[in-house]
Amino acid sequence: MVINGDIMNKMIIDIDYYSDNTRISNSAIGWFLNKGPQYLRDMLDNKEEGLSGKFLELGTMIHEYILQPEEFWKDYEILDFDTPKAPQQKTFCECYANLLSTEPLESVDTLKIKAYRSSYSNSKKDEVVLDDATKLVDTYTNYIKYLRTKNFKNIISFADLNMLKNIKSNLENHVAAKKLLWPEDVESHNEFHINWKHPSSGIDCKSLIDRVILDHKNKVVTLIDLKTTSDAFNFKHSVEEYDYYRQLEFYFEALDWYFTNELGIDMSEYEKKAYIIAIQTNGNNQIRVFNMLNPEELSKRSEVISDALKGISYHINSGNWEHTREYYENDGIEELK
Repeated sequence: MVINGDIMNKMIIDIDYYSDNTRISNSAIGWFLNKGPQYLRDMLDNKEEGLSGKFLELGTMIHEYILQPEEFWKDYEILDFDTPKAPQQKTFCECYANLLSTEPLESVDTLKIKAYRSSYSNSKKDEVVLDDATKLVDTYTNYIKYLRTKNFKNIISFADLNMLKNIKSNLENHVAAKKLLWPEDVESHNEFHINWKHPSSGIDCKSLIDRVILDHKNKVVTLIDLKTTSDAFNFKHSVEEYDYYRQLEFYFEALDWYFTNELGIDMSEYEKKAYIIAIQTNGNNQIRVFNMLNPEELSKRSEVISDALKGISYHINSGNWEHTREYYENDGIEELK
């Protein structure tokens, strides 16, 4: 990252982005708009898990490998022994390793049966379960020993690493992606965390921008967002499904606050650019770069964001979360939208 020596980020971040539930993110706006105020409240109170799964984990891994390479091997590692292939096998190994630590006086055979029954749904007799469990323990002995060392790094395979290397190579060989990810002699930030206040609603917000280039010499601010996809050729469907225009507008509003309050600069004097780098996670890991600066779409999302945050403000101030604001203000009657 090249930093302009005269312009530095002075923000003090006391709580990391993912732990701070006192502020509203673009994702939180999505929860509010798509699932209602109660779901948003539950998410902020950690009563809901939200989206999870292998695809999100894959996206996180790719983001860190490309945008934070200096941090990657602090969070990931490759094991040179067999690891579980199926989710139930992984659950069994984790459960068995935990039981060995928490129930040291119990017999090993009993622990194997307990771990197996916690991981698999079946009605097998104990002797059959013990036989199957023993085979799993024999197969994944080194992995179970590894789990007991309490090393909490994420495990990736050599196939994962080869995929990551291929993605990086494709990015480096893509004429637009290379310029956006590895420019020369310009200030840039990866995983740029901004805590800010939305002007019209007064709501405290937070944004974690994948990448931003601040070219103060030529007065250009460029937003770059990496998105993983299983189908880069039909990426428009993802833009519509996840409303990426709202996300980008939310980021521009965060940057506008940052320019005004941290840098003392009027961002309206800068040209705005926005791109999504779509990374296909299968096949040959195709890369496509899309121009996302659509003033009409972004303007529409500005209104959506403002209305949503004003709605959230109502629920915060009133403490009414079970229903929509319309329910409380119209004797339980709501318009179908």
